[in-house]
Amino acid sequence: MTDKYLLDPSDIRVLRVLQRDASLSIAEVAKEAGMSQTPCWRRIKRLKEQGI
Repeated sequence: MTDKYLLDPSDIRVLRVLQRDASLSIAEVAKEAGMSQTPCWRRIKRLKEQGI
């Protein structure tokens, strides 16, 4: 069975930032991805839970 992940443009922006530098803080990732910290943190948490 193939798992499918639905990523929206904001998820993709967050992932691109993290691919460049996974050591960034949530605040830095959020700033570079163009969003506030709480939604960024929630997205990262959800992506981790999905195994991405």
